[in-house]
Amino acid sequence: MKSAPQLASALTVALALSLSGCSTDDSDTGDIEAGQSAEVPGSDFDTTDALGDFLSETIDEVHVHRESESNPDFDHDRDADRLHVEFPSAGMLHTDQKATADAVQGAGSAEFDYDVLMVTGTTDTGTWSYMFSTDTVDELTAGDSVVEADTVWDSADQDFDSVHR
Repeated sequence: MKSAPQLASALTVALALSLSGCSTDDSDTGDIEAGQSAEVPGSDFDTTDALGDFLSETIDEVHVHRESESNPDFDHDRDADRLHVEFPSAGMLHTDQKATADAVQGAGSAEFDYDVLMVTGTTDTGTWSYMFSTDTVDELTAGDSVVEADTVWDSADQDFDSVHR
């Protein structure tokens, strides 16, 4: 049986943690707040590496590449040149929408050619992906518009997402 001082000490620590909003779990693993807007680039991107550097400021372990750069069998006459933005995802709705909005906003500042933007997150339970044509990217970023995270997936031309639904 615990002594009264040990029990009081344990209760004090538990109360302090609950009142401070902290927990024994890692608080960095939570989803971000809804209603976020995309990060706006300060300049245009002439390479996928430059776009990747920009996105790495807000998306952990992001990998950006064009199909024509990474696929040795790419046929410029037949294949769509997909701009891939890929990253590990924890499957958190608002965090993944924000990452997608950042990718769309960044792709809107790309000076290089691509046909389709494909944003893909890989989780422990599966993969989700949203695709945007260059026309859709241009529409979402026209006139210095800032892409809204909460609605960016509604604008996708195509999607596969069993993680968030």
